[in-house]
Amino acid sequence: MKHFYTVIITILLFFPSVSFAETKEIISEGTYNMGDGETPSVAEGRALLQAKRTALEQAGTYVESYTRVENLQLTKDEIQVLASGIMEVEILDKKRTVVGDLSASAQAGGFHFWVKIKVRVNLDKIEEMAKRVKEKSVVEDYKKIQEAYDKSQKEIEELKKQLAQAKGEKEKKQVEAKITDAGRLLQANEWFEIGYQHSLNKEHDSAIEAYTKAIALDPNYAAAYGNRGLAYDDKGQYDRAIEDYNKVIASDPNDALAYNNRGVVYGKEKGQYDRAIEDYNKVIALNPNHAQAYSMRGATYALSGNMGRAISDWQKACDMGEENGCKLLQMALEKR
Repeated sequence: MKHFYTVIITILLFFPSVSFAETKEIISEGTYNMGDGETPSVAEGRALLQAKRTALEQAGTYVESYTRVENLQLTKDEIQVLASGIMEVEILDKKRTVVGDLSASAQAGGFHFWVKIKVRVNLDKIEEMAKRVKEKSVVEDYKKIQEAYDKSQKEIEELKKQLAQAKGEKEKKQVEAKITDAGRLLQANEWFEIGYQHSLNKEHDSAIEAYTKAIALDPNYAAAYGNRGLAYDDKGQYDRAIEDYNKVIASDPNDALAYNNRGVVYGKEKGQYDRAIEDYNKVIALNPNHAQAYSMRGATYALSGNMGRAISDWQKACDMGEENGCKLLQMALEKR
């Protein structure tokens, strides 16, 4: 299962707070039948996921109507991300019932899980969230999280078929082990999404806690390290942020985003300009069209006193349509 993480936003945007008394409450249910190799926590999580997805469809319809009235001009994908970001989920009830004869095994597919939730769609942060989801990477990353869920569901169904056809106890145990592993990765993805939603709402401590739980379940979860690094960065814990970006780079030495995010911390936050420039050089070598890297490298050159190279980089960033690069270029040329 491949995981993804968001690009750091280098220009901080501040939005005015707005308040709305209007809320929407949605009641939704989800079910799941646990099979061999699955744990109760995974089965319950799948039932909860189904309930959330059902509620999200209704929340999306509600949010779409509101955004049309307010003329916020969002795409369907942006509306879905926005709706998920402002949903508050409360578990009202949950049950585990026995189906069939469990005399042979407590995990022989004989447990049926049911969960009932109440979702509140609060409009207090809708305008602020609407601006955040306009960032292209936010929608793309959210879609990839959902694709990971879909892939996991298909994998588990295929493994269940293999288990039913398994010959001999050894083969059965091997398939059950794969099912258990798939469940563990699913739980990691669930914690990642929880962290992702906290990140969207700027709830950094809660985001860090969720990403840490994802990493505990999947120590190779590069996306969780990357997003936790962003949260540490936002909290001013720069050394921890660098440690997490190092983990991503160790996992994939060609991850341009990790180099970019680490470069921001080295240059903008720690004043280690040479190390920042090295990281931006790596980003550009991996992706010559990474406009933000040119813009940030230019800013780093400017901070280190090399305005000639700064202007050159800002010009390249501006030619690629990077707004910040254009602004910095204009300011530099006006001061000459």
